[in-house]
Amino acid sequence: MSGGKQINCAYCDKDGLSKNVIGLNKKLIHQQVERMMCMTCMAAYFETTEEELKEMIEGFKQQGCALFG
Repeated sequence: MSGGKQINCAYCDKDGLSKNVIGLNKKLIHQQVERMMCMTCMAAYFETTEEELKEMIEGFKQQGCALFG
């Protein structure tokens, strides 16, 4: 993924995005996305809630998507 380098939100600078949040950025925006968003910023961007995004992550995990841990 990033060679152990911590990834922060490009919009609010929240520290240390989780593997699942990084995976959701790649799944919803683009596989090669460079500017990652935290859950709060992503929810605002997609006009949804953090809870709905968490449900999406669980759904992708159940489907076996390799982007989620």
